[in-house]
Amino acid sequence: QKTGIETMRKNLFLTALILMQSIATGCGGDGLTRVRVEGMSTSNGQPLANATVQFIPEGSTKGEGRIGRSSKDGAFQLTGSRDGASGVVPGEYKVRVSLMVDSKGLPLPPDARDAEYPGSYDAIPSQYSSPSSSLKVKVPESGGKVTVDIPTPIGTKK
Repeated sequence: QKTGIETMRKNLFLTALILMQSIATGCGGDGLTRVRVEGMSTSNGQPLANATVQFIPEGSTKGEGRIGRSSKDGAFQLTGSRDGASGVVPGEYKVRVSLMVDSKGLPLPPDARDAEYPGSYDAIPSQYSSPSSSLKVKVPESGGKVTVDIPTPIGTKK
């Protein structure tokens, strides 16, 4: 009886260990190669701070896309929405940029909820912040630097 319980505990421990390892490695991964991208978000060539930048795969580009938030100098890193891996699969991407601000035009914190900030709005024009954004980026096989520029001034609420 004691041997059966010890064997069961050992098997349960090994099963739990394998399950935790599978979760930590993304359940085996998707087999896609990702490259490092150093991004810069700008508006009319000037750094765009505190913006959320989302890469959405287009055409034959595989993967789930990536999202990041720009620093005060406009630089951003992309992280995965599911696995937290950095980098993106090389290919074509539609890019959405959003900069949520309060009623005074000051950027909201990353974890802000609309209900906490009545009158908040997206300072980026809808043609660049909506799902039908016209911004496009090509990530080369070697990765590298990409700039996402909003070619018009960011605005105030109209």
